[in-house]
Amino acid sequence: MIRLLLADDDELVLESLSIILGHDPRFEVTGTAEDGQKALNLLEETPVDIVLLDIQMPHLDGITTCEKIKEKWPSLKVIMLTTFHDYKNIHLSLKAGASGYLLKSDPTEKQMETILAVHSGLSIISSEALKGFQEEPEEDCLTRREQEVMVLVANGLSNKEIAAKLYIGEGTVRNTLSVILDKLMLRDRTQLAISYWQRKTGKES
Repeated sequence: MIRLLLADDDELVLESLSIILGHDPRFEVTGTAEDGQKALNLLEETPVDIVLLDIQMPHLDGITTCEKIKEKWPSLKVIMLTTFHDYKNIHLSLKAGASGYLLKSDPTEKQMETILAVHSGLSIISSEALKGFQEEPEEDCLTRREQEVMVLVANGLSNKEIAAKLYIGEGTVRNTLSVILDKLMLRDRTQLAISYWQRKTGKES
């Protein structure tokens, strides 16, 4: 029997999932949480095999919760169960360590199959969500100035150093960096640097 912890800020979702999964002899719902922090608290009390996390939750979102889970319990499997199927959320979820990505609109049988597959060691992304994951944003959506800032960030320069090099204010650098991250659907300057060098290496190979 696979022990499950469910985390979602929608009470109706928690109740319906608990009933559906709880009636299947292959699963045991050990607890439910309305936000990420409560999920972490429950994990301290009761061991489980898989955590199903919604992405958008109060206090602590699903992606951050996933990161914290994998830091403390590296072998614990996490499946994101959400309505979001865009590249950014799928990318960040996988980066955080999620082993599965399901949409709430996926058929119940598909959700159960994914739980079983992830428990056996596989990584599964919903076929519908995968369509969004394939729509990766390209760097050519950036302006010339944004590309300049991106290259300097990728080369390890601080905001102050970039401002001096481009003769602009640090505030402008921060704002430009924020726009770049939003356009490329990345979380921070570290991910930006990794993405830049991965793309550059791929083009040169």
